[in-house]
Amino acid sequence: MTRTLPTGSPAPLDLTAQDYRDRRGRLALTLQERGYGAMVVFGPARVSYLTGFYFAATERPVAAIVSDTGDGTLFVPALEADHVRQQCPDLGDPVTYPEYPGGGSGEHPLLTLGRELRRRFPRARALAADLGGYESRWGYRGPRLEEAAGLPVHEHLEFVDDARAIKSPAEIALIREACHWGDYAHGLMQQALEIGSDEMLVSHETSLRATRDMLAALGSRYVPKAREGLPANTMFIRGRNTANPHGLHQTGGVQAGDILVTGAYGVVGGYESELERTMFVGEPTPEQARWFGAMLAAQDAGMAALKPGRPCHEVEQEVRAVLEAHGAMPYVRHHTGHAFGMEGHEHPFLDLDDPTEIRPGMIFSIEPGIYVPGLGGFRHSDTLVVTETGAERLSLYPRDLQSLTVPV
Repeated sequence: MTRTLPTGSPAPLDLTAQDYRDRRGRLALTLQERGYGAMVVFGPARVSYLTGFYFAATERPVAAIVSDTGDGTLFVPALEADHVRQQCPDLGDPVTYPEYPGGGSGEHPLLTLGRELRRRFPRARALAADLGGYESRWGYRGPRLEEAAGLPVHEHLEFVDDARAIKSPAEIALIREACHWGDYAHGLMQQALEIGSDEMLVSHETSLRATRDMLAALGSRYVPKAREGLPANTMFIRGRNTANPHGLHQTGGVQAGDILVTGAYGVVGGYESELERTMFVGEPTPEQARWFGAMLAAQDAGMAALKPGRPCHEVEQEVRAVLEAHGAMPYVRHHTGHAFGMEGHEHPFLDLDDPTEIRPGMIFSIEPGIYVPGLGGFRHSDTLVVTETGAERLSLYPRDLQSLTVPV
């Protein structure tokens, strides 16, 4: 299968400072409605969402402070101060601390943050926050924000995450571009597959090749948002190991008769795509073809059911009805899909216990899976954006059995 090199859209491949100001403005309205003078946000993706500051999250606390007027300030270790000025010049100088756990200052960073919050908001009776304190990572230990600030802290991560669930046209354009490159990367991987192919080597080699092509095509329009990972990525697992929904790589090479469960995605402007396919090395057996057909019918049902105004759980119910009709329910291990964007999984979920209303602008994966012990797994995943009348598939890689059979 030959793959055409995407030419890329002429649209900007990044968000603007105004986009971030608008986000903080919408959060400010929520804070006003709920009676909070400020919100402290610790989650790295939430910080980036509100400010445009992308960073390597370590043991050193980072937080965004957003007031009920929409003003934004970053709280960072001193080593990140110049990084903030480069990425977010409109925010002004950040509030800094010397180092974690104190850098000789004798003061834990969270105590520095608490002191700054009391200074900025002396009349506050309570603060909103996405989390009660900085997340424990890389050895971090520290007080809760409530203790550090000397104020009640009410956790409301939904203030940010509910807004993140509805993607703007600019965000959708970035995800659409990412889908182009996920499709392209997957095609390179499929071309490279042959008997004896090593999972890890083929995955990494085609990821690097796709990234080189992507950067050559997009040039300076591509703006990296991380210091690790590649802009285009591929992977696959093979054989009976595919019966594990999140199976790890194995040593050894691809063999005739193997089932492959693959994945590929692009990253553009800090936003991801999602693409997964079930493939076969040589002609599938009747049993393999049966479960492939059942999975494909379930994914078709999920795509058709994804419509605005419906609760998430109804999509799952319709997909399960198809799986039940094919006798597949004993082999189902997870729900139909999830939202995503800046992170690989985001709220809400296409799950029996998620009543969230589906709304235009939401981005979902549709990925029902069937996992037969001793045989293998069967899962396609596609990126869809909810429209005013239904949903549009943004990942356009072939889904049919013939296109996904590797000749031997």
